[in-house]
Amino acid sequence: MGNSTLLPILLLLWMLLALVFGSVGVATTSSDSRRFMLQEARHPETVEWMKRVRRSIHEQPELKYEEVKTSALIRAELDRMGVEYEYPLATTGVVAIVRGSRVSQDSSPVVALRADMDALPIQACTFLTVCFFSHISNGQLE
Repeated sequence: MGNSTLLPILLLLWMLLALVFGSVGVATTSSDSRRFMLQEARHPETVEWMKRVRRSIHEQPELKYEEVKTSALIRAELDRMGVEYEYPLATTGVVAIVRGSRVSQDSSPVVALRADMDALPIQACTFLTVCFFSHISNGQLE
């Protein structure tokens, strides 16, 4: 798997973690890798892709075990990138399997990332919510 295939996967994982935690550091990567990822992340096409995926997820929040559209979006993006995955897991869950090019049986490190994709059952009832999030169905916000 080359850099051109692996980059969107890393950016998607980075974006998902940023959605959950607010920001994500790349302290464990080499300086060159970090520079490369940040440079690629700033490309207009990448920015538009990230905005599209993020907006799609946020505009249609789904409660736990009901993430049908979110799960479908994630699987479609993984299919587009040619990434193997397992589905379903716990009803709507998706487990992506990213294999590096330097895999050995005993010495390769393994990294596991986890991101929730369910919304919280919060009722929208403020003036700001009505003004800015009126497109959200059933009053559910993340």
